[in-house]
Amino acid sequence: MTTRIKRPNQDQLKDLLLEGHFTSDTDDDGIAAADTLTPVQLILTLAHIKPYDHNPRRVRNPLYEDIKASIREQRGLNNPFTVTQRPGEERYIIQAGGNTRLAILNELYAETGDDAFNTVHCLYVPWQSEAAILSAHLIENELRGEMTLIDKAYAIRELRRQLETECQQSFSRTELCKRIKALGYSLSRRHLIRFEYALELDQLIPNTLRNGLGANRIDSIKNTEKAYQRLCQDKPQQFAALFAHTLSSFDDEQWNFDAVRRELDKQLAPMLNISVNRLRLEIDALLFNQPATEDDGPDDPGQVPAEANANAVTQSQNPADFAHDTPTTDDKQPQNPGKPQPDALNSIGAKPLNRPATIQALYDRTYGLAQRIAKSIQLEASVLPIRQGLGFIIEKPPSAFTAHDTWGVWWLLLGISEQSVSPERMPLWQQTALYQLYQAEDAAELQQLVGPAPSLSHYPHEVLQNSALIKDPVFADICQLIETCRLIRQQFSNSQLWPSGPS
Repeated sequence: MTTRIKRPNQDQLKDLLLEGHFTSDTDDDGIAAADTLTPVQLILTLAHIKPYDHNPRRVRNPLYEDIKASIREQRGLNNPFTVTQRPGEERYIIQAGGNTRLAILNELYAETGDDAFNTVHCLYVPWQSEAAILSAHLIENELRGEMTLIDKAYAIRELRRQLETECQQSFSRTELCKRIKALGYSLSRRHLIRFEYALELDQLIPNTLRNGLGANRIDSIKNTEKAYQRLCQDKPQQFAALFAHTLSSFDDEQWNFDAVRRELDKQLAPMLNISVNRLRLEIDALLFNQPATEDDGPDDPGQVPAEANANAVTQSQNPADFAHDTPTTDDKQPQNPGKPQPDALNSIGAKPLNRPATIQALYDRTYGLAQRIAKSIQLEASVLPIRQGLGFIIEKPPSAFTAHDTWGVWWLLLGISEQSVSPERMPLWQQTALYQLYQAEDAAELQQLVGPAPSLSHYPHEVLQNSALIKDPVFADICQLIETCRLIRQQFSNSQLWPSGPS
């Protein structure tokens, strides 16, 4: 006798679904996945799935064609989609990542008609909230490292809008970061402030941002804008218009912020009635003294990006830090670097530095050390003795730098001399050819000769700690020169060292 199998009713079928077995969306007696309270495995056709309409990724995946070729070759996906369903909607949406793969499946099914591309295994998860879905997509894209910073900025702005709508209240930055962290996405106030500023920049340099302009360069733009704002306090509207116009005019793939600065200086110098190079010197001084802070104005509720217009986000960098034309070097290190040579450590002025010394003796020492350091790169003629300041100043090199060590050591000596720290110290070196280049209206010749200033974040790795470039005896001289300059500043007042400047 044949036993007839009884078909399960809807309640029994629901229990079977909750066990996690796959079912098809075309089954006659199936139930809506949205009725379940736990994850359920389903088989869906493409017609039943739509992409997530607030996808944080706005730029096409650069690996799109590679992913498409892989899916075509294996006739489907390796991993199931994770889908969910908005209340009241019939179609499912991608819950966390997968919009690119869904678009590819639709293309392949339209091109081939192969049902292997039309039938998709999915894991259904119950609906939570709009904010939860957006944060899940953010996390997925973050894990894959596929998002530009500007895409993240827009996603965070949308996430803020969703959270404030759901909670029917506005959030301060601190509270917003807490809410987003509770959704599983880590966000600090520093990152939030940076995203806000990126949204402002998107009105000026959209192409540059979508080509992948990163956090450090965005911070550099912001810090530099603030330095110019301080110098143009009595002309805020003129500067704002000029800054916006100049930034927009350089919005292309080969972003070079140092070129932006040169154009800004060229336009601003006549407005401020100073020379181009004097303006650059003053901006560099403001950048050098700019404090680092995570705070950027009061932590009041507000809409992104309207808040982002106050203090700096990160440690200020020289504006040339992130220019594309910064010299690079082979960073290979010798396997067995030698020990510092005793002769180098004790040659000039071997007596301990903490012993009393006359200013003349200390000047002799700094000049002698600077000369010997410069001689290691055949630039000893660029070190000139003086009886003020720190005992020496730096002259322009005879020709443009072609070697990384020459470029790095020249800039190091210029920095140690402190001759260009502030405009008040200019009389110390106004007789030099370097000063004449600084004063010239066109800064291009100076840039071609000495290149961009080194990046503080890369200089130790590229130059100071690279024994292939800076030999141990030269490094020992550099350390002694810095130590002697520190001693001079400890023992003598500014008015004694820099009589032409403020006391």
